[in-house]
Amino acid sequence: MHAVILAAGRGSRLGTLSDNRPKPLLPLVQIPLLTRLLASLRTAGCGQATVITGYRADMLTTHADAYRTIHNQNWEQTSIATSLLAAADAGALKHGAVVTYGDIVAEPVVFTTLLTAPAADVCLPVNTAWLPLWKARMENPLEDAERLLLDSAGQLLDIGGTPTGLDEVHAQFMGIIRLSPAGATDLTDFYRHALDQDPTAARWDTTALLAAWLRAGGHATTVPVQGGWLEIDTAHDLTLYEHLHARGELADLCDLTTTNPEGVLFDA
Repeated sequence: MHAVILAAGRGSRLGTLSDNRPKPLLPLVQIPLLTRLLASLRTAGCGQATVITGYRADMLTTHADAYRTIHNQNWEQTSIATSLLAAADAGALKHGAVVTYGDIVAEPVVFTTLLTAPAADVCLPVNTAWLPLWKARMENPLEDAERLLLDSAGQLLDIGGTPTGLDEVHAQFMGIIRLSPAGATDLTDFYRHALDQDPTAARWDTTALLAAWLRAGGHATTVPVQGGWLEIDTAHDLTLYEHLHARGELADLCDLTTTNPEGVLFDA
């Protein structure tokens, strides 16, 4: 299945770390995030990838031998959900795709689990073992965790917003969605209509898009995943992961050895 990597954003919460390069090219244990992500996708069976670029697109198109690129020309005025439209406009979703954020690291099993899950138009892996990672990253996990509610069959009921307690966090969104051809069409058509009705929808992130989709009667299934995943939001995240790796403790959260490429695509 084709992979679409959303990598247009500036990554402003990283401060000076992203001054001179896009967020996906930041190294984690000497290997750029994008390299690790591509390695995991390929191991799981996603042999082709498209990267949606924005900030410092010049540094990503330099490596176009490793993937196709599509530029989101409106990246500065919009948020990540518009990169989904850029992908659709260029035909990258017409056969369905695994859509993923470019600032995560995921073991191949995350994608394998998603790819082998039952057919569904919109399906996302959710991290049911999210709490240890959030506790390692911050003093109060509920300040950063997003509300995510599932029914007993794993259907997504609601997503986004600050939870009032752990009972409102059944799992965490992993920045990954599997879309069938019909699912890609339905979701992007819904978003275009939302933009026509309310131009501020251009600032939606993916969870805001999914939440609005659910409220409008859309459906999304989930597949549970227990860890094997990291997100990089801040400079503190990178520093923490490097320290945990040096102490031999990072593998409890995500085994980086499974994301090491056969050949490093980029210099860190």
